[in-house]
Order: sequence, then C-alpha cells, then structure tokens
Amino acid sequence: MQNFLQDPPGVVGWLAMDAPKVTNLLAGRKWVSKWGPAKVVDSVLRGVAQVVFVNNPVSGLLVLVGLYLADVTVGCATIFTSLVAVFVAKAVLALPNSQMGAGLPVFSAVLVGSVTTALYPGTFHAPLTPATWAYMGLAAALSVCIYAGLGHILGAHDLPAYTLPFNIATSLIFLGMQGAGYEGSDTTTAPPDPSPLASTALPLDAGFNGSYVGLFDVFGAVSREEGGEEELLEWDKVWLGALLSAGQVWAVKSVCCSGLVLLAMLLCSPLLTAVCCVGGTLGSLTALVVSSPPHDLIYSGVWGYNGFLAAGAMVFFVVPGPRVVLLAVLNAVLATFTQAAITPVFAQNNVPVFTFPFCLASLLLLAAAASSSAFARVTSPTFPEMHLYKYRQAASMVEKKEEKEDTASGGCVA
Repeated sequence: MQNFLQDPPGVVGWLAMDAPKVTNLLAGRKWVSKWGPAKVVDSVLRGVAQVVFVNNPVSGLLVLVGLYLADVTVGCATIFTSLVAVFVAKAVLALPNSQMGAGLPVFSAVLVGSVTTALYPGTFHAPLTPATWAYMGLAAALSVCIYAGLGHILGAHDLPAYTLPFNIATSLIFLGMQGAGYEGSDTTTAPPDPSPLASTALPLDAGFNGSYVGLFDVFGAVSREEGGEEELLEWDKVWLGALLSAGQVWAVKSVCCSGLVLLAMLLCSPLLTAVCCVGGTLGSLTALVVSSPPHDLIYSGVWGYNGFLAAGAMVFFVVPGPRVVLLAVLNAVLATFTQAAITPVFAQNNVPVFTFPFCLASLLLLAAAASSSAFARVTSPTFPEMHLYKYRQAASMVEKKEEKEDTASGGCVA
C-alpha cells in the first residue's frame, strides 16, 4: 500500500491521484525555459481541479472539457482568467513554486472567469462586452493578491482561504460594474447559447444563486399553481439537482459537465467524491426546508453546490474518519442554511452569494475541529486516502515506540 500510494506504478502515477510523476517531471524546471509552457499548462489545469480540492492536471482537463461542452464562452473565460492569475502569481508576486505547481493561486481566478461569464447576462440584463472581459481580468489579478494576503493572515491560525479570494474579487467587480452603469433594462434579452448543449444551460433568471426573479420566487413564499392545484415536488428532479450541483460549482448547469466533474474527482480520490456527492444531496434536501415553491433552483443544482463543497472541505482538511464524515454532513447543512440566510441580503444589491456560504461554514467548522483532540488536521494536503494512510502509519509508529519503551522499562524493573 505504501509503495502504491507514494510511488504509484506505470500510468497510474501519471494520471491518477495527484499525478506525482508529472510533479516530479516538472519539479526543478525553470519557468523561463523550454519547460515554461508545460509548467503553465500544469498550473492552469491543476487550478481548474483545485476548485473541488483535486490536485491533478488530468482531472482539470476533464473539468475544462465539461465547461467547454456546456458553454464555449465559459471555457474561454476560464482559460483567460487562469493565465492572468499565473502571470500575476509568478511575475508580480513571485509566489512559491510549490503553490504554483499545485495550482493554488489559480483556482479562485478560474471561478472568476466561469462564474462571471455565466452570471453577467442574467444579473446585468446585457450581453458580455469587451469591458466585461477587462473587469474579469482585473478580478483574476486581484484574486491572486487577495489569496496571498488571506493565506498569510489565515495561515497563522492554520486555516485555508478556500474560495474567499474569488468571492471578494468578483463581488467587487459586480458592484463596480453596477456603479459604472453597466446594468441594462430588465427586458434586455441575452444572446442565445450557441453551445451544443444549449438546452441544458443555466437559465438566465436563475444565475449562480438566482437573480432577482429567481430569488424572490424562492423567498416570496408563493406557490406555483397549475389548474388550481399547488405545485407538487418532483423527487426525480431533486436527485437530478443533487447531480447538477457538481457542475454548479463553476456556475454551469449541465449533466455532461457534472458527470465529467465527478469522473475527474474519482480519478484523484473516490472518498472525496463520495463525500462531496453526499454534501450536494444534503444541500438539495435541506433546501426543501429553507425555501418555498417553485423549486426550480433546487432542480437546477443551485441549492446543492455549497453543500457539495462544504462536505468535501471537511474530509480534505481533516484526516478522514467516522467523526469527520458526521462533521461533513453538519457542514453541508450549515452551508445551506447560511445560503438561505444571506441570499436576501445580497439580493438587495443584486449580487449573488457565490460561494460565501461554503466559506463561512467551513472556516467555522474547521476551526472547531482544530480545537478538539478528536480530530487530526492535515498538515500537507494531498488527497484523503493518502492523509488517512499517513495518519495510520504515524499512529502505528507511535504505538510501536511506546511498546518498546514499556518493554525496556519492564526489563529494568526486573
């Protein structure tokens, strides 16, 4: 088991887990050399996957393919903001190669591109313009700076910044664009989705977490009536929404994209994939308690993505175990309640909640876990299976050492 996890054989080492053979190949290579483009591609792809705690370029490629299949513009924006992030992280801030190689400074910029592209038409009632792309580039650059700053502040408390850099940077540009008068008329119709999966694209009146129309339908306690009868809950669509929550992490409603996301995660960590799926399902089910009909946003996965991330955050940053699984369940529920609580507040400024609920809930419960001796924090994150193996290995070594000391002590007494 040790050799398989730490030095996986053959193609497994290149494609699966955290792709250690790719890391070893690029380690020590200079950015300004013939290896530079390969290091940039590796950092970008890992950044795309790091959104769901996966450090694997092949996984990132699968997710990127899913984004392109759902909406070509979303895929292009993701690449654009990722490249901006790599440039700022390396050329301006000179962040450590270990962070660059894992895609950590990039993943918030990934969300800046995909989420802004998906949300802008519905939130601002206008098509994307060159100015919008300029704002996205600025937000991507700012997200790297915020990542470095928050990492220094929260790192002192052994807490990750999660996607807070994305949330802060994107909220700033959304408010800035509103102040600059970019918001159009409510009757403005966005251009049709040219992608082959246009029928599965996220409705513009729903957005990442709902625009004005979707939000007030959810929180207005108004039931949809057809033929004088109250709308019936469609459980098959609830389960579909739980699946779609995987793609909604990038603000994309697509069965194809969600399937590729789960496949990408499986390639790295089956345990992480399973827990995230439980979190997305719990988020969708919890939404039935904190929202009113119509349930379109549940069916589209908008109520599940924060739970999806929240559950995964616990099993990734804490050594997996029965208690951690329960903590992940609680965090998914907490994130969904938080989403319900802050959505009306954000709606007043016509700004989506993005992944703020996931960040707030996860920071609180991760801090709670750190304060208890019942949980073991992960010091150098890779993937949950490796965390568990190393923890058991360390515990076994401590146990053997104690047995030797007891034996030696018993021999002296004799």
